[in-house]
Amino acid sequence: MLEMIEIYVDGSAINNENPNKPTLGGVGVVIVDDGEVEGIKVEISNHTILEDYPLDLKQTTNNTTELAAIYVALKLARDLEMNKWVKSVVIYGDSQYAGNLVFGNWKPKENKELVATVKQLANLVPNVTWEYVKAHADNQYNNYADYLARSGAYKTPQTEVLSFNDWLLTA
Repeated sequence: MLEMIEIYVDGSAINNENPNKPTLGGVGVVIVDDGEVEGIKVEISNHTILEDYPLDLKQTTNNTTELAAIYVALKLARDLEMNKWVKSVVIYGDSQYAGNLVFGNWKPKENKELVATVKQLANLVPNVTWEYVKAHADNQYNNYADYLARSGAYKTPQTEVLSFNDWLLTA
């Protein structure tokens, strides 16, 4: 059994501010486990994640995609803990908004249903903590999560998404 894993998350909403263009949404999740790095790209279509982590965001914005990223990480953490593969999980993200709504004491003024769904899942996952990391800074795992989130938003075919080591060569 592993003592701890780290999960880095990011959400992406492209054209979020332009009412004349549809918003493209994606989520990036990076699992760091004893030096091994696995990246997961999740696409959001029509404000919904279908794939392995079904979730209705109601709208695709920077804030809702960040909440969705935490949701995907919590689903992964719950699976790992239920299978006794890990004792604790630290989720790192660059959205103080999402982190404080889910793990802190902030109260939502909007996205209330989505926040309630993510918080409910967080309450089911023991031994998980949240840490804020600065966006677009020197954290390679957070920057890779950003790359994966944008890849999800642009619906980049999985065969074209770079592995962490290949991405490092381009960063």
